Amino acid sequence: MTGEAGLGKSALLGRLTERLEQDGWLIATGRCPDAESAPPAWAWAEVLRGVAESVPPSGEFATDLAPLLTDAAGTGGADATEGRFRLHRAVWSWLAAVARERPLAVVLDDLHWADTQTFAMLSGVAGVRAPILLVAAYRPDEVGGQLTETLAVLARSAPLRLPLAGLPEQAVAELVRGVCATDDATVAALAERTGGNPFYVRESARLLSSEGALVALSDVPEGVRDVLRRRLARLPEPAVAVLRLAAVTGREAEVDVLVGAADTDEDGVLDALEAGLIAGLLIEPGPGRVRFVHALVRDTLVADVSRLRATWMHGRIAAALDRAGLGDDPAGLAALAHHYSRAASAATAAKAVEYSVRAAELAEARYAHDVAVALLTDAVASFDRIPREDRDPSERVDLLGRLLRAQVRAGAVAAARETRQRVVEFAESVHRDDLVIAAFTAWTEPTPWQTRPYGVVDQPIVTRLSRLLARPDLNPADRCRLLEAYTHELIGEADPTARAAAEEALALSATLGDPRLRASAIAALARDQNDLELPGRAELCRELTEIGIEHDLPAYRVTGLLVQANAAAAMNDVPALLAVALAAAGRTEEARRIRKQAVAIRPDFFFALFATLRAMAVVALDERDAAAELYATLLPYRDGPPAGATSLSVALHPVAHTLGELALLLGRDDEAADHFTRSVTIAELWGATHWATASPLDDRTRCPRLRCSGCHQSRCILLILGSRWCRAPISVIVVCGWSGRTGRRRRQWPGRRP
Repeated sequence: MTGEAGLGKSALLGRLTERLEQDGWLIATGRCPDAESAPPAWAWAEVLRGVAESVPPSGEFATDLAPLLTDAAGTGGADATEGRFRLHRAVWSWLAAVARERPLAVVLDDLHWADTQTFAMLSGVAGVRAPILLVAAYRPDEVGGQLTETLAVLARSAPLRLPLAGLPEQAVAELVRGVCATDDATVAALAERTGGNPFYVRESARLLSSEGALVALSDVPEGVRDVLRRRLARLPEPAVAVLRLAAVTGREAEVDVLVGAADTDEDGVLDALEAGLIAGLLIEPGPGRVRFVHALVRDTLVADVSRLRATWMHGRIAAALDRAGLGDDPAGLAALAHHYSRAASAATAAKAVEYSVRAAELAEARYAHDVAVALLTDAVASFDRIPREDRDPSERVDLLGRLLRAQVRAGAVAAARETRQRVVEFAESVHRDDLVIAAFTAWTEPTPWQTRPYGVVDQPIVTRLSRLLARPDLNPADRCRLLEAYTHELIGEADPTARAAAEEALALSATLGDPRLRASAIAALARDQNDLELPGRAELCRELTEIGIEHDLPAYRVTGLLVQANAAAAMNDVPALLAVALAAAGRTEEARRIRKQAVAIRPDFFFALFATLRAMAVVALDERDAAAELYATLLPYRDGPPAGATSLSVALHPVAHTLGELALLLGRDDEAADHFTRSVTIAELWGATHWATASPLDDRTRCPRLRCSGCHQSRCILLILGSRWCRAPISVIVVCGWSGRTGRRRRQWPGRRP
């Protein structure tokens, strides 16, 4: 359900839930808060707790749903990836089980304010097959980013889309005249000016009531915020000041907190809140609480608060929340972190650090890693506001290490490298090698991908790591982590010291009894793919996969499977692969562009792929000197898989095929025949018949009438070798498909070859 602000989405959802409840439905409602101080996935916490009141979860559901059903910060799984997956699966599995016993409706309001974790869990409904009614409301003018992606996922289920329109003039007249008496001309003017937006109409009618029933069209403010400002201007300034304080607090506020934060006494605060209630700007959702009737009211009040005044208000609100002892409640904890951080003063900095870290722990328990990143970023900024003489350098390193790990979990690897650079430089600035070591060993989160920009070596980092590794006093665990870090900085660079470091880390990890260290060391060594064959790689990857399964470390399990597939591809072990993506290439114009931009090909895991692409261009452009150089560098790969297959993402024809084309260009017909024979064998092994039957010059064919003198079979291949463009003698080679022996004859082709 979509509609602009004030069009009545929330009111319609309320009416819907009333009707469904009357019909016996179980209703679970969640509202996405518009305040930055809200805990992550708050809407889903409300939904699940609402369902749990009627149908408490049990068994595995209770364990996996604990991050959203309890307020503890330590309920997350041991592994961030696995825990997040289990939580998302448990949400919909449990709701589906409930729905099979009783009609269930899940209602999400203000979806345009949802956070990443809320969207992620909502996307899970796409695979659910259960009788669940899901209703979500949002503002269409605020669609973007993750909301757009989530709507695309939900579109697969062909949802009913209900766009709300403005009220017709008759309904506008009824609404206006319920507030004040006025004439038809004014009603018509209001209907046109407001577009029938119910909230805008009601607020305009209240303004008309207070300023006179004969307000001309030109006197009606253009927007709802202008209407609200006109209405607020009629309230006493002390009352408006308290309402602004309430707006900075959030959409909803505790009266006791406002009393503690205001610069007036209790009676002054109560008088101000009563004025807001009478004016229709506030409602009382429960004892001792006030709530703005609409987010537009709060937005208007906040927009008129200067940054200087807002900073002061945040500090007063944070102190009042602290005195109220709300730090053990998730919502209170998130609010304390938010307001103390926004207070941005030396006096509140230590509190801001404390509550931001605690709130980040809660966010990570709910697998909202992007929220944790934001909170820890606030924590670091707040720490830097603490007076210099009161700062402990090790605490800053610890905070930056927490931030680094949260960034990796959130998938922001480049940002994590920048954070590591910050913490390393800081540790060096205070001349503390122990902190430099802590900075490098803070990266404990696994990722199956390269953790540095492709083709770039950060030499200062390598130098720092080399210096630290030369220290004789390193404890074994730190040395293992530093060796792994060193390896990751040089993977793919054909640097023998990287292999040596990886092998030492592997040997050291075997003595430490720490499965994470062992897995990390195996991953570092297994990903070094400079050599065509790494002895024992498959065995190492099997161990890595087993560690991932046994110790519930899915990132390492995935890494093990990926490298196992990579090793299988390198050894032409096609059945061991789960999937192979095939692509054909060879457009001449593309080859020409590649040659114009040619740079040295890096000797890493993409070498065979890029060298094959370059060879295609060289052959197309008849560049014999370049062909000779490429032939020599590709020759060690002649028995390897299709070029690029080890990347598990794209593959060209076998390297042997490319070597055959280069040999033809260089006039080495016998070598070409040998390479093409190998290419056919490899292509057939991979089930790539289009590579097995394709001629190097597009006119090689299996000839069913041809019989080989070696095996007398028709599995032999007729290779017509020669130039595509010249009229030189052509070599006809018959290659035996069984023995590999060849017979040949040469003849002059009359005229241009067909």
